Amino acid sequence: MVETVISMNHSIRGSACNSHRNSARCEAVKQAEVTTVILAGGEGRRMGGRNKALLTIGRETIIERQLRETAKLADEIVVVANDPAFAEKLRATEPAVRIVSDVYAGEGPLAGVHAGFQAAAFPYIWLLGCDQPYPSAAAAGYLLGRLTSVRAQAAVPVIGGNLQPLHGVYRKETGTIAEELLQSGMRRLRDWMERMELSEIGEDELQAGGHSLALAEDIDTPEQLAKENARWAEHTQQRS
Repeated sequence: MVETVISMNHSIRGSACNSHRNSARCEAVKQAEVTTVILAGGEGRRMGGRNKALLTIGRETIIERQLRETAKLADEIVVVANDPAFAEKLRATEPAVRIVSDVYAGEGPLAGVHAGFQAAAFPYIWLLGCDQPYPSAAAAGYLLGRLTSVRAQAAVPVIGGNLQPLHGVYRKETGTIAEELLQSGMRRLRDWMERMELSEIGEDELQAGGHSLALAEDIDTPEQLAKENARWAEHTQQRS
């Protein structure tokens, strides 16, 4: 259960802190309170309308993987879900997880950002999409350490030359930027990112810290899902 893991989250922050020599920065990381927001309100069109949070890789659904991993860092987990059946199932199995729905219904992932950030109780937010099977609490802790030490509004990985807004760590107040954009008819995550001051963390820096670039991977199609399950099966066979 998620609630049993959340109490252990400071071990990840301690690990992230070990990579920072500045003692004030280290203490800021340890004291920072974090909400994980998982966007699970999409329609999954390229998956034939299937809820991507419930796709299975190996023996776990993606949402199960995410809840297990994010609870290592977060003080709170918020899932943005617009499917009542999925929300009800999640409430029954994971009572520690808060579930909210879009205020700006039908306006895409930026509406999910707005809803999740508005609901978040804590000042730092680790943002994920529900189709990312390999989130890294250790990498998020590293991003948190960066964000607590600079004046930026977000710390975001850059992999393959592209910003990865989903797996970034943000200040809660950036949710107001999302609302302003939605009210003006703009709904792209790119628009949101362009309105804030970013601290970008490149792939060389991530890898130097021992963080896998798989954190940016997502599952959008049946073919990608089949490939990930084949990779999981091969890895499991090698370990047996």
